[in-house]
Amino acid sequence: MIKGLGLDLCEINRIQQNWERFKSRFIQKILTEKEIEQLPQNPVPRLAALFAGKEAAVKALGTGFSGGIHFHCIEILHTSSGKPEIFFLGKGLKKFAEIGATSAHITLTHSRDTAAATVVLEG
Repeated sequence: MIKGLGLDLCEINRIQQNWERFKSRFIQKILTEKEIEQLPQNPVPRLAALFAGKEAAVKALGTGFSGGIHFHCIEILHTSSGKPEIFFLGKGLKKFAEIGATSAHITLTHSRDTAAATVVLEG
């Protein structure tokens, strides 16, 4: 049974502007250490996709970024084959359990101008 569904779009130029202005401060605000370790040489498209993924995740939880749920409560890592996987941490994990979710699925994509993500929570 689907317990939550979230979708988000992100403009890559918006992330590019934040990247150019704030660099590591921006990355550290939105990414976990493990996510930072996986960034490619040109990080902006991946950053936009991860940003969209985290926005989609809080929509799927039904909380938005509130109640102590923040960017570091969601972690999106890529397997060696490139498949994204989503994990909830801290208060995000607590809310995940409260809504009866037992598994989470994510898909990420980006084009030249936008990045998108969909998150499905099942239970």
